[in-house]
Amino acid sequence: MRRLILLVVLGCSILSGAGVEWLVDAHAAQEKAKRENKYVLLDFTGSDWCGWCQKLKREVFDDPAFVSFAQANLVLVEVDFPHHKLMSREQKLANARLATDYGISGYPTIIVLDPDGKPVNRLGYVHGGPAGFISKLEAREKVHSKIIQAAEPVVPEPAPRKPFIYTPPPPTTPIKYGPLALKAISGSKNRRMVLINNASMMTGETAKVRAEEKTVVVACKEIRDDSVLITADGNPMELKLTRR
Repeated sequence: MRRLILLVVLGCSILSGAGVEWLVDAHAAQEKAKRENKYVLLDFTGSDWCGWCQKLKREVFDDPAFVSFAQANLVLVEVDFPHHKLMSREQKLANARLATDYGISGYPTIIVLDPDGKPVNRLGYVHGGPAGFISKLEAREKVHSKIIQAAEPVVPEPAPRKPFIYTPPPPTTPIKYGPLALKAISGSKNRRMVLINNASMMTGETAKVRAEEKTVVVACKEIRDDSVLITADGNPMELKLTRR
């Protein structure tokens, strides 16, 4: 049975973390996954501002148990949308294209691809540390890592493979946002998170939010059952949850 490949980071370089490689090139990661008969996991994250993303990294991705699992079974790729970390224009465009392709509306979102690039799983933050996270993946796909069940060694293909030629994605059309709107409320009662236009935040956090033709500095003051109290460029207001 093919082993699971998680594609968590996109780009052209490799990020080192806790003994496991995080690629930053989605196309190269998929090629590697196909060669090694693994699955790919795309981790759509806001590494320097998203509280739940940082919690998932701290509790799962940096844990030795997950590192061991990933080394044996996965190709990791991070698709990052930071507020402050420097990133090339090409990387931003590539990440934005992936977010559009997979319909990403909140962070963290994990997309799992099989060795042929077909999406087979989608999840977010999972309680229970590495065991809970890995169990969630394996329960959905009915696959087992080499930690649980020995797998046959990967035999290199004898025939030469056609060289992979990377074609940069064309520039994406900028997303146009309307007025500030509360899109969703998630999390437990004591750990709630809201999605306002394109930004996710918890109580006490501040983010730059795109609204109409400008960027607004939004501070989350209080999250209620169906609304949130914020300040927008210093002006207090309450946003009601959008009903679809």
